[in-house]
Amino acid sequence: MAPPLEIDGPSPFERAVTRFNSSDAGRTAAGLTRTLGKPHASVGAAAGRPGEVRITIAWELSWYQWGVDIGDDLRPIFQIGKGREIDELDSPARQWNASVGEDGRLVLAERAARR
Repeated sequence: MAPPLEIDGPSPFERAVTRFNSSDAGRTAAGLTRTLGKPHASVGAAAGRPGEVRITIAWELSWYQWGVDIGDDLRPIFQIGKGREIDELDSPARQWNASVGEDGRLVLAERAARR
């Protein structure tokens, strides 16, 4: 049996994280992290929007969501929503598969495990 095919290059989620970290939204998340402490974070597909990645960063009393259009590198990162209670988020947005470092940089959990 042949080994599974490996796709060269970063995954869509990795590309979205890289763009997010270098954006104004990433700087906002960094500032909030310094103020509010370590958050939960998730990176996933945006429902009903192929080619778009949704990034959710949530603290005990606040959450923010941003969208990243991975098909258009020139489109800025955009805010999808924000709220106060984590329970307001849908279940896929609460699949905490990323972390935010002390410097505010978002890292996918699988990437952090490889370090």
